[in-house]
Amino acid sequence: MTFTLNITTAEQRTAATREALLADVAGIRWQRETGGITLQDGSVVATDERSTAKLTATVTSLQNGMVTAPINFKFPQGWQPVSQAEIEAVAAAVAQHVQSCFDAELTVSGQIDALTDAEVLTFDVAAAFAAAMEMALETGT
Repeated sequence: MTFTLNITTAEQRTAATREALLADVAGIRWQRETGGITLQDGSVVATDERSTAKLTATVTSLQNGMVTAPINFKFPQGWQPVSQAEIEAVAAAVAQHVQSCFDAELTVSGQIDALTDAEVLTFDVAAAFAAAMEMALETGT
């Protein structure tokens, strides 16, 4: 009979916890990034990868003269005729939202990297991301 003894050091446990926190913040960022946004007029805009790709393609097509405005665009709440300026404003809002999500993840990742070994055990990733996201939205970064 053969036995194997695996010993995990405190440093290894802390490193694994830190890696789990980094994975958690990436997951939170992705959920927020792809969860959609509500514009100032109350319109809901999807921000998943497929929707943002279609939005980008629409803006590019308008800018290159492949189609002319007004165009009919399908938002989560239904069809809406939009001008080129309106769809560009929607695309800009989506792009800013996505960038803010990445900025918040970067901020929290830096916080995680700076944690002491003791702090790693009690760090609240969701609260840190919410605060970083609020800051990113306020500063426009």
